[in-house]
Amino acid sequence: MKTILLSLLAIAAPVSDEPVEATCTPLPGVEALGDVQRPDFVIMGEAHGTAEIPAAFADLVCAYAAAGTPLTVGLEFLPAEQPALDAYLASNGDDGAKAALLASPAWMIRDGRASQAIFGLIEALRKMKATHGDLAVVAFDHPSERPGTSAAREKGMAELLLAAKRERSTAPVLALTGNGHAGKSEWTSLGPPFPAMSQLLPADKTLAISFHVEGGAIWACSRETPEAEETCGPRPIRVQSESRPRGITPGSTRKGFDATLSVGSAFTASPPAKPAS
Repeated sequence: MKTILLSLLAIAAPVSDEPVEATCTPLPGVEALGDVQRPDFVIMGEAHGTAEIPAAFADLVCAYAAAGTPLTVGLEFLPAEQPALDAYLASNGDDGAKAALLASPAWMIRDGRASQAIFGLIEALRKMKATHGDLAVVAFDHPSERPGTSAAREKGMAELLLAAKRERSTAPVLALTGNGHAGKSEWTSLGPPFPAMSQLLPADKTLAISFHVEGGAIWACSRETPEAEETCGPRPIRVQSESRPRGITPGSTRKGFDATLSVGSAFTASPPAKPAS
């Protein structure tokens, strides 16, 4: 299989004047995303805590970058994390830069939102930005007044992505977020139902991508009772769909989605990027 090659400036110690090559694995189906519409927003839903979905999202971004497209990439972090993200993206990615990023509050989270795979995605974005200067990363999460999510959180997340699009009007917004936020439908499991984030984006300019579940495990946290101590670790997930080749295909069995990602395998749990103290 051919790979999309990005020539990356080697600025990590030891310093070298020679460029290094990093590869992005092609993600079949990406080239068709703009055939039906020219989406301003491409929202990929994920199950937090997998190794495979953030890697697939990185390859989606890489395909756009290889085409020379200006890009805004949205990550599900609170805006307070923006300075730490910007500093890391501008760094050489050495141990000091990594430690500084992981010292920010978001990485204290023990579930899949602050996983090794998410850190790997940010590192991939740092390398892309080194040669694709017209790439910006925006933290677009919003606090919720209740555990989990709320109408106010969904509205706040959408407003941050809309603001990012206004600020860089020529750049499509590619965002990775929990699958519930990504669908263009209501949170029907919560009462009363309220619109999810993607439902608050322009419908004709938003492409929402869900995912196949072929079993495996995710890294997650849970409590046996509300009063019990939270425990985190790999959690098995049952097979929900037949195995399909890796790639993005049009259509979805899930309400509110336009396309479906298959990672081509069972999921692998991705533990926290910051080791427990």
